Amino acid sequence: MKEQILNRLKKNYKHRAKWARKNGFDAYRLYEKDLPDFPFLVDIYKDHVVVHFKGKKEIDEAKGHDLLLFEAIVEVCQIPQGNIIYKERQKQGDEFKYDKKDDKGLEFIINEGELKFIVNLTKYIDTGIFLDHRPLRQKLIQEAQGKKVLNLFSYTGSLSVACAKGATSVTSIDMSNTYLDWAEENFKLNGLSVETNHFYREDVFKFFEKNKEKNNETFDLIIMDPPTFSQSKRMEGTLDIQRDHIQLIKGCSQILNKGGKLYFSNNLRSFKLDEELFRHYSIKELTKWSIPEDFKDMKIHCLYEITKKQTV
Repeated sequence: MKEQILNRLKKNYKHRAKWARKNGFDAYRLYEKDLPDFPFLVDIYKDHVVVHFKGKKEIDEAKGHDLLLFEAIVEVCQIPQGNIIYKERQKQGDEFKYDKKDDKGLEFIINEGELKFIVNLTKYIDTGIFLDHRPLRQKLIQEAQGKKVLNLFSYTGSLSVACAKGATSVTSIDMSNTYLDWAEENFKLNGLSVETNHFYREDVFKFFEKNKEKNNETFDLIIMDPPTFSQSKRMEGTLDIQRDHIQLIKGCSQILNKGGKLYFSNNLRSFKLDEELFRHYSIKELTKWSIPEDFKDMKIHCLYEITKKQTV
C-alpha cells in the first residue's frame, strides 16, 4: 500500500515541483485524492506541507493510511515530518481541528510569480490564500491595468493585490478586521500603497445601500468571490449564495461603469446561475480555464465573466 502512494507522489512531484519552480510558485497542490485508499489533499507551501483529510473517519481512520502518506511525503519531498500540518474536518461542521504551535501560528511569506503573500498554516481554518484562484490572480495583473477596482468578500486581499499591481485604485470589502489587516500587510509586502487603496469592514449588502445613499461610486472592474454560506453579527440575516446571487450580481451591475466587467466566483459545488440573469447580462463561463493545472477537481469553484448587455 505504501508503494502505491509513494509512486504516485513521485510521479506528481517530478512534474509539479519543476513546473512550480519554472513559474515562481512557492505553493501548489501535489496530490488530490488520486488513489481511493488515500482520501487526502496535499498542498506544498515552500518547505511545509498541509494535508487535508477528506475521507470518512469511521471508515478510513483505522487503516492508518495517513501515516503511510506522511512517510511518503518525507521521502519524496525531502520535507521533515515536523513540517507536515494535518487538518481534519469535524462532523459538526466545516471547522478544521489542528494543534496550534503558538498563538501567532506558523506564518511566513510565499511567492506566486511576481506576487508575494503572507500565509499562516496553523492559526486559521484556511491558510490565507486560495491556491485554486491562482490563474485569476495572474490574469488580473494585466486585466486591472489603469482601472478602478472593487473586491467584495476580499478575504486577505490576494485578488486585490494582483489588481493593485496596475490599477488606479482598489477597494477591498470584508466583514473581518483580521482579514482586512492581513490584506493591508499583503499590500505593504508587495510595495503597494495602503493610502491610495481602500479597506472597509462592511457587509456587502449594506455597502451597496450606503454607496447609493452617499456618493454612488462606480467601478471599472468588480471581483466577487463570496462564501457558500455566511452568518455574522454584522449581518442582519444570513448569506446563502444560491439564494442571494441574483441580488448580489444586480448590486454589482448598478455600480459598474459603462463597459465594466464583473468576475463572479463561488465554491458551491451544486451552484447554478439563475436563468433570469441571462436576459439582462452577457455571461461567459470561465470555470474550465480558471482551474489551475495542479488541480483536478473541476468543481472546486466556478467563475463567470459578467457584463451588462448594451442597449441601443
